[in-house]
Amino acid sequence: MRLMCSDSKNFARRFRLALCAIPLLGMLLLARTAAADDTHNLPPAPLVYFDMQACLQSLPANDVLRYDALKLVASLQGLANRNEPRLALRFLDADGNNLDDYWLNTQRAGWLQTTTVENENDLAALLQRFPEQVTGLVLWDPNVPATANVAATICGVDGLLPLRAGSPLIAYLSPANVLPPVVTNLSGMFTGAETGSPKCDAYLWAKREYLDKDKCSHTLMANFVDACSQSPGSPGLSYSDLPNATLTNHDFYIARKAFFFDLSPWADEKPVDDPTQPLGTDKQTLIAILQSQYTRNAGTALTSVGGFTPWQWKYSNYAQAGGHHEPVFTEWEYADILTARNAFLDGDAYGSACMVNASAYMHCPLAPHYAQNPRPAKRPLEDMTYVLIYMGDYDSAAWLSKNIPRVWDDPARGTLPIAWAFNPNLAERAPYVFDHVYATKSPNDWFIGGDSGAGYVHPNLLTGNRQGSGLPDALPLWVQHNQRWYGQFDYSITGFVISGFLGDMPLNVQQAYAAFSPDGVGMQLGFANPLVGITPFMRHTTDLPTPQPGNPAATAAAIAAYATPGKPQFLIFRLVLQTPTTIKNVYDALIAGYPAENWEFCDPYTFFDLYRKSTMPVVQVSVNGPGLVEEGNALNFNVAATNLLPPATYQWQYNGTDIPGANSPSLIVPHATILDAGVYSVTVTDAANYVYESATDYVQVFLHGALPVAGAAGLAVLAASLAFLGRARRRK
Repeated sequence: MRLMCSDSKNFARRFRLALCAIPLLGMLLLARTAAADDTHNLPPAPLVYFDMQACLQSLPANDVLRYDALKLVASLQGLANRNEPRLALRFLDADGNNLDDYWLNTQRAGWLQTTTVENENDLAALLQRFPEQVTGLVLWDPNVPATANVAATICGVDGLLPLRAGSPLIAYLSPANVLPPVVTNLSGMFTGAETGSPKCDAYLWAKREYLDKDKCSHTLMANFVDACSQSPGSPGLSYSDLPNATLTNHDFYIARKAFFFDLSPWADEKPVDDPTQPLGTDKQTLIAILQSQYTRNAGTALTSVGGFTPWQWKYSNYAQAGGHHEPVFTEWEYADILTARNAFLDGDAYGSACMVNASAYMHCPLAPHYAQNPRPAKRPLEDMTYVLIYMGDYDSAAWLSKNIPRVWDDPARGTLPIAWAFNPNLAERAPYVFDHVYATKSPNDWFIGGDSGAGYVHPNLLTGNRQGSGLPDALPLWVQHNQRWYGQFDYSITGFVISGFLGDMPLNVQQAYAAFSPDGVGMQLGFANPLVGITPFMRHTTDLPTPQPGNPAATAAAIAAYATPGKPQFLIFRLVLQTPTTIKNVYDALIAGYPAENWEFCDPYTFFDLYRKSTMPVVQVSVNGPGLVEEGNALNFNVAATNLLPPATYQWQYNGTDIPGANSPSLIVPHATILDAGVYSVTVTDAANYVYESATDYVQVFLHGALPVAGAAGLAVLAASLAFLGRARRRK
């Protein structure tokens, strides 16, 4: 169809307008691109440093109110820090110092140096600073303390701040009008109708709503004490020990959407916090939760479970905890249950349980690889008493973060070699600690895996029947998991493997450990073989008692009691949370009091290398050669070696000089001439990099029809012949 005249004019006008719009559109696009670039170049958001200590002191002296305030702020922190560091707390004191000041100052000298820090100490003002995070409340039921943990799970997934129903904090904050509306109320929901236990009903409901519906992390869970009273059996609610309530630990797990729980591992007693439940309901619920977690990740990953059994308040025979099992046995029973279901502990145990600001500092960037000190040169065995000091127990990010300022800044660090047993997987929650210690290590600081590698497990339960869990063998998964963490931090030794009730380590588990700990494994209990491939296994001598202040001689005497007349001797002593100064004082007392034992405190690589040598049978390397051969015939040599650690490498020598390309167990000279007569030997290096030199084999090559001369006369003839041929070659 042809255009009419007016249509043609309108078309031309619209076309000209479109042409004019193109440059304008380009300018707008350029402006948007520039704005996006400016966004990338913006300085980081300010980090609010909230003085939780000052805030709590300003609140009325009410345990419940202060507990609820701390739980509310730690939960807000987890939400605020999910994508970047926005909120840090000042809360924890230890050894006369504030640890949160220490770590903030350390990191402001590094990765946070361009971040503005803004101080705050008013709770209402803090809530107003993060309106985008304060979208609603989930009220938990004080009559069912387990719902405090359920509310923590809801917080991480749904973004609702947890608060006790009827909390005095509500009335306290009402005038400021800063609390968001209630979105979810757990009050009265759990009566025990499902299991006979309101506590377990709450966790099973959370399992169905959050685990089974795949809303939580596939690799993280959180076992932190619920809102039970810290004085079980006494009237009212007591929260006198807020650091060990571990509320400040919640932030990391809320940021990562972990599932929270607190359940007894025992089937033979009722927990003190739920004495009317049917026997074993807690344990059955715990197993159901772990089974759901395994189903969700389809067995392709292990789950890190933060926290610990709160044995100081329940599930043990400690004080008023109401049970009849020892605290350590409760720990082991719990570790058994987790290990059999593909989970391991990041164990924030009582005493050093409190960790602050993990959600803020989890953003500390780690290098792809951290190198330890260069491995020491190999040494010969001597008549010494070799000692390895295992410095633990750092199988918990909380224990690590809390104690590093004290032990790492100790003035004696670096005077003696120390094996620091920092489980490398703790870098997931405390990357800032690893970045700091690797940057400031001395030549005498060495890092090894602790209980029981990259995570606390009882490894015998990674294979076999696995407590009837029905799960397949997880040893390959455990090896893969450890290789990832050991590789990043240059580990090749596991210093202490805990077996709990399970007895000696079988050979197949030893072989798994040898795959990621080739330079040595320290053991709580026994094992099938002391040497698996090149990997030595050694049982710890004992745990040393905490050295008495001002009396290092007592600890030195305890060590000396294990010395025996036969040398060399190897001793591993485990010390928990001790300082280098303590070790130095004990060492000095040991040298002064028991010099005849020839003590040497070793780095872990030297210690295990010498121990490996001591466990190996005597290695003998010799050369089988012809001795005499007629010119034109072949020279054939073979290595005769016993007790080598395979695979081995070979280097043949002729008259003390390496023969290029002669690197196999045999050496063949196809057509010998008089110039091939001489001294042959071989150097053998085994899989542990031990080097062995064979005795020499002297070979005479005689001319066809000539009579060979033996012994010293033969050597003289050989020397004269070689000299003559040498002169003849030079004349040519």
